Amino acid sequence: MRYGRGLGRRNRRKGEKRMALRWTADQQKVIDARNCSMLVSAAAGSGKTAVLVERIIRRILDREHPADIERMLVMTFTRAAASEIRERIRAAIERELIADPGNAHLERQAVMAQYAQITTIDSFCLYILREYFDRIDLDPAFRVADEGEVLLLRRDVMKELLEDRYAASEEDFLAFAETFAPGKTDDGIADLIFRVYEFSQSNPWPAEWLLESRREMTEIGNGEEETAWLSFLREDTARQAKELAGLLKNVLPICQDADGPWPYTPVIEKEAADLERLAMAKDYREMASAAADMDWEKMPTIGKKMAESIDGAKKKLVYETRTQVKKSAQKLVETYFALTPEAAEEDMRFMAGHVLELLSLTEEFTERFDRKKREKNIVDFGDLEHMALTILSREGEEEGNLHPAGPVADELSEMFDEILVDEYQDSNLVQEQLIRYLSGERFGRPDVVMVGDVKQSIYKFRLARPDLFLEKYKSYGKEESHRLIGLEQNFRSRNEVLSCTNDVFFQIMTEGLGGVQYTEKTALHPGASYPEDTEGRMAAELLLLDLSKDASVNADDERAELTKRELEAGMIAREILRITDPKTGLMLWDAGEKRFRLCEYRDIVILLRTADGWAEEFAEVLMRQGIPAFAETGGGYFSTLEVETILNLLAVIDNPMQDIPLAAVLRAPFCGLEDYELAQIKAFEKQTAEENARGGRGLYGAVSAYLAHHREDSADKTAEKLGASMALIDELRRAAAVLPMHALLYRIYDRTGYYLYASALPGGEVRRANLDMLVEKASAYEETSYRGVFHFIRYIGELKKYNKDFGEAQADESHAGAVRLMTIHKSKGLEFPVVFAAGLAKQFNKQDLRGSVLVDADLGIGTDFIDSTQRLRGSTLKKNVMKSRMEAEQLGEELRVLYVAMTRAKEKLYLTAALSDPMAQMEKRTALIPPSGQVPGTLLKGAACMLDWIFMSMARGAEHLKVHVTSPAGLVQDTARGLRDLAEAEEALEKAKASGAGDPGYRALLEKAGKFSYAHSADTLLNIKMSVSGLKEKHLEEDEEALLLAAARMEEAAEHETEQETEDAAKGTARGKRKHAWDSKGGAERGTAYHRLLSLLPFAEMGPEVDISGILPGVLEELVRTGAFSDREKELVRLQDICAFLESPLGVRARAAAAGGKLKREQQFVIGLPAREVGDWDSDELVVIQGIIDAFFEEE
Repeated sequence: MRYGRGLGRRNRRKGEKRMALRWTADQQKVIDARNCSMLVSAAAGSGKTAVLVERIIRRILDREHPADIERMLVMTFTRAAASEIRERIRAAIERELIADPGNAHLERQAVMAQYAQITTIDSFCLYILREYFDRIDLDPAFRVADEGEVLLLRRDVMKELLEDRYAASEEDFLAFAETFAPGKTDDGIADLIFRVYEFSQSNPWPAEWLLESRREMTEIGNGEEETAWLSFLREDTARQAKELAGLLKNVLPICQDADGPWPYTPVIEKEAADLERLAMAKDYREMASAAADMDWEKMPTIGKKMAESIDGAKKKLVYETRTQVKKSAQKLVETYFALTPEAAEEDMRFMAGHVLELLSLTEEFTERFDRKKREKNIVDFGDLEHMALTILSREGEEEGNLHPAGPVADELSEMFDEILVDEYQDSNLVQEQLIRYLSGERFGRPDVVMVGDVKQSIYKFRLARPDLFLEKYKSYGKEESHRLIGLEQNFRSRNEVLSCTNDVFFQIMTEGLGGVQYTEKTALHPGASYPEDTEGRMAAELLLLDLSKDASVNADDERAELTKRELEAGMIAREILRITDPKTGLMLWDAGEKRFRLCEYRDIVILLRTADGWAEEFAEVLMRQGIPAFAETGGGYFSTLEVETILNLLAVIDNPMQDIPLAAVLRAPFCGLEDYELAQIKAFEKQTAEENARGGRGLYGAVSAYLAHHREDSADKTAEKLGASMALIDELRRAAAVLPMHALLYRIYDRTGYYLYASALPGGEVRRANLDMLVEKASAYEETSYRGVFHFIRYIGELKKYNKDFGEAQADESHAGAVRLMTIHKSKGLEFPVVFAAGLAKQFNKQDLRGSVLVDADLGIGTDFIDSTQRLRGSTLKKNVMKSRMEAEQLGEELRVLYVAMTRAKEKLYLTAALSDPMAQMEKRTALIPPSGQVPGTLLKGAACMLDWIFMSMARGAEHLKVHVTSPAGLVQDTARGLRDLAEAEEALEKAKASGAGDPGYRALLEKAGKFSYAHSADTLLNIKMSVSGLKEKHLEEDEEALLLAAARMEEAAEHETEQETEDAAKGTARGKRKHAWDSKGGAERGTAYHRLLSLLPFAEMGPEVDISGILPGVLEELVRTGAFSDREKELVRLQDICAFLESPLGVRARAAAAGGKLKREQQFVIGLPAREVGDWDSDELVVIQGIIDAFFEEE
């Protein structure tokens, strides 16, 4: 039986012994291990979740030592994973209860399973903050800020910081700015500070990371201890030099063969010895000396007569190997030893002042950002972890630990008998420190179970640290208290898939690249049961599209119109059509029905390294070929047609002077202008300079000029559409002044009809869901401290800039039968019958390594050498070292991404790529591979794409990977045919529309359906329950025209008054200063402050006889002193307003009622009223009104 099958076989009579489950020996070890910490290295498809759940259930059912679920802490990285584990545990307990219904222990576990700490790490940190907020003086009313709000807030803090620094005009800052932001904006400086800030936050103690980086800059060349980056330089040089020497030694026997190129022997021997000397050097100066002594002689010439006795192939292999070694060695020397040690140190000292200024800016930004978050009483996700660590630690040093565990950590350690961490390979240093505090290790009670697979660690961009896993992988297993158990049996895939994957990674996954040596022990071993593939159709295949010019002689000119991606997608489409064809199709095994069935579209997934620019193009090509396809990109939300259209309209509502958004809005279906009409408007602008000057600049000015001249021309359809469009925009601009964002979006959807239009487009349900999601995000935005259209657009802009895409709404059931396209990252943890790992010839993205400043969590900060005065620029030694290490880590990540892609398939795996002359590329990548052992790291690091690694793995044969090379010619014809068919269909549709042709009977049926009127349709619009705020909003909408008119008049008056105030401010008058200070505050924020103060005032002590103006300042100061009212709120309130109210007739009556105990504030109520009494409804249906009355009082 495969893993997990037994979980569903627990129904048995009371008292019957629990059925034994057929787990593998290693799975059973994980389930049974007790009283130890354990690292479980669980390969792809090894059933780790089922094993984890079974371990927990076994602990709960243990007769001698039954465990309680609430004494287990299970931490995962996603809510979905936590929910799945909780549900599996709950279901397993319920099955046990069916068999043993009177078991009180199980009954309790069933109840407590809902409340157990099976959670994400962030959620557990939030739990710590909620429970122990008093330990760090945190306001318990804090909230976790929306990600977009955090991005906006930090951008505002950065802007304020840089403005203050520019205003101060300090020499160090100005020199730093001139060096790293010489252009027109200071975005480069802001991005640098953000980057250093983010890396500091990846450390458990950010301030110490910054302090250590500062210390290193002040001790260049003076420190006695070797720095981390110099240590890496020494180790990397030794490894590369040793490897290169080995390559030369490998060809020495060939030189010494009877027919070998023996004249090369002395040169090869000398250069191998030089490289070995470099590898053996003990420190940087000795290495620099060895590198300086290396010289590369010209290879001896082998004359024609001598060549007759030498094998040409052997000569070529030795010569090319030596050439490659020379090239790699020279690159190594150029990277690390181009300068003398003294010159290298001097360059870094020259840049140290700039780095110190960068650190100073980061420290000040951190302080300001934290202070601003505390003022708003918000925390971000980084704060959750760091504040939790602060709560768990205590001051003082203990056995060299600067942050020993505190009382709260001890308390929580006693709460849990076991801590289970899923996906441990994706942990970071902060999370690792958290686990250490919670563990009972320091009390001699090892209790942490960590599960993961370092071969699938693909979240380096989130600052994951696979090295934490690797450290334990090397150290665990030596004693019973710290065990290492490997789950390498794969219960997902056919042997054909596993054999291909193993063949590839045996050759290319090394400890130096990928983090772990791929051996028989760590390889994938088949555990799934599939019928034998007697026809050999299930073997993995490498599909290569040859883009060479001579490979597509029949493609004519049509090929030029197709991109490389489209051609590769066309190759995949052809294969999909073949394997789903009833005659030639691929037969898949249906384990549930125990039979073979034809492969369907829903069985197929196409995996891409990135969705941007790939997923949509692939999906479009597939759909042209009649293949339903859907891109589950997890991104691209902001670039969808419907969302982009609404965002453009919001941009115009905020500021209609923006040409591109305005053009997009005018071209939108609710405005309806065509391209030629926009051109006509712009042409008119150029012809009539006078009108243009009156109308303004840009497209808005052109539109205004056109309308001014053509508004009265009833025959001008362009002017008619333009006038209606601008009237709509003006109306929505007025609405934006009084409506919250979510209500404004609803108004836009209603007035433009765009919601219904988008719903009618292909994929309408997803488009409608995307528009609904935008409303949800607007509502979330309103929960932040920002308001208005302007800040909402900024909010969206920050999310787009930092790739915080919401992801498109989930597909509906109409996509269930489609081919899916998704990123490799999104596919992690999933499985599919047929997988196409596509785009393998895509070049690695090394953009992050090209900046003038590099930042690393371990190595600190490295910069280019930049002398602005002398106009000199180069790379410092430290930056070169950092670039080498970061490039190696990036390649290791790419290798693991490839591993994830190749381990998703259950039955059939395709690897695809499009490139020029693939066979020549294959020969190039395999030529220098040694006959045995893994591919040398120097060759692996020379790969430019994943396909290069596939080629390298094939150097010694590709027994389990079939290679097919395809010409684009046929693909171009297929695609062109699809495009012609599509064009013909569209043309036929347009002709039908123009002729008015159609089925009269069907037309009559549609007209009848459209005229149907439901007798009680008005009642369908009723709300069963309404809040007071909802009722208020409804009445606001009903009276909106009057309100908007009033708002417009107020705006005109305000503009007039502002001119006077600006003049006063320029003159320095008190009125100008006071008024501008007042207007800088947000209206909503001010209203909240007034409301809060009135709710806090001691009305009972302020009877009618009390002098309000005399006591009110003292009352306010006391509220501020006690913390009931903040300083910020105090700034927002004008006491004369409060006095005016309290001394008014209504205020006096309220005070008198309070003295008699008859004033009620913040009073909740629920009341039922007929609909006609609630609003403009002709119905007696009961509507429940619920709300809170701010204040009321009773009088005789």
